[in-house]
Amino acid sequence: MKYIRSAFLLPFVIIFVALAAPDASSQETTLLVTDFTPPHTQNGHLDLPKGWTLKVWQGTPDVKIVGENGESVLRLRSDKAAVSIYREVTLDLSRYPMLSWRWKVTKLPPNADARVINRDDQAAGLYVIFPRFPSFVNSQIIGYIWETSVPEGAVLQSQKNSMVHYIVVRSGRRELNKWVTEKRNVLEDYRRVFGQEPPMVGGISLMIDTDDTRSQAESYFARVEFSPEATANLKPPPNRFVKFLAPELILPK
Repeated sequence: MKYIRSAFLLPFVIIFVALAAPDASSQETTLLVTDFTPPHTQNGHLDLPKGWTLKVWQGTPDVKIVGENGESVLRLRSDKAAVSIYREVTLDLSRYPMLSWRWKVTKLPPNADARVINRDDQAAGLYVIFPRFPSFVNSQIIGYIWETSVPEGAVLQSQKNSMVHYIVVRSGRRELNKWVTEKRNVLEDYRRVFGQEPPMVGGISLMIDTDDTRSQAESYFARVEFSPEATANLKPPPNRFVKFLAPELILPK
């Protein structure tokens, strides 16, 4: 996801200073990021979940809240475009390490491959942003992506932004057209990817991206939340950055 640069990170950094972390008294409470239920924010013909902001890097956005099986879900479509929605979410991963969400991909960008600089497109990605001070350009990002070509479980560094690391949660057509529930220990993922303890989370972004492959894609997102489930107190490994696929950085699902 080559577009996560300073222009994207700045809103998180500005508001990060003003937001308080979750109170210790809410330790056992699940933190709902969004379930896409009304009310929604109207933006022309677009329908955005409340509290989320649209960002368009390329093409025409096609973002809509739709009903499916009695539930409100987010639908993202892309035709040679790169579009995301994002919101500020400030929390401490030592209290809320577990991130869960539901998603469905119905159309993949053909021949897309995050390992190839001019084919770095994905039908769906959920990005966790870690603002770092004093410079917002040092902010780190973990992107949980549904890839076309890169194998599931792979971890790789973006070739266009060294602070962005992808974790391939799903890949290919095997689960196409099915709702899939994901659960990730973001605290553990951060330690294993960046080799250190994480700063506070500052934001969440959902993205669809097909401008490199000049193709089309479609994906859906449902309930996104953090929870305080117990996590292993792992010793961080040595810091390491990878540009391409590295077998030792295959993470368990």
